[in-house]
Amino acid sequence: MPITEGSGLIGLPRGIVKLLPYSSEWERLFEEEKRLLQSSIGNYAIDVQHVGSTAIPGLEAKPIIDIAVAVQRLQEMGKYIGGPLERLGYEFRREEPRSVLFAKGNPSRRTHYLHIVEWKSDSWKNYLLFRDYLRKHKEVADEYSKIKRELAQKFQTNRGAYTEGKAQFIESALRLAKCEFDT
Repeated sequence: MPITEGSGLIGLPRGIVKLLPYSSEWERLFEEEKRLLQSSIGNYAIDVQHVGSTAIPGLEAKPIIDIAVAVQRLQEMGKYIGGPLERLGYEFRREEPRSVLFAKGNPSRRTHYLHIVEWKSDSWKNYLLFRDYLRKHKEVADEYSKIKRELAQKFQTNRGAYTEGKAQFIESALRLAKCEFDT
């Protein structure tokens, strides 16, 4: 069961897949978190965006707020691991070639994922393209929601398989978005 943060429901145990109906509270919780991030790492962050399913009105989602932060150079991220982000409650999870992931919330109930990527990278562009395409095309968002529900039922305790099951749809939607938005 999700935990309550503020007046909205967010939080999910690691590895569990559970979708909730869209809540406008997710946007408010993102804005609160964005203000905290900007006051903590504002000079370093070029942009902070709400991404993932909680950023798409009407879309069912795992109740975890995904946030993408664009930075000039990912190599400079080391000074924030264990520093300002930790003071905000973020825990370093992993570093990948093109991103750094932090998680917030008790390890048994994560509430936020912070994806730090380089400004103008494909990762940054894809986060925004996918979100904006689904916001613009309700029929595509509805199709995505249907796929997510089916996968959530099938993989209730296997978040990796759930995520992998969405990959083909996401890639297809990104191709359409790139054509439409001329990127």
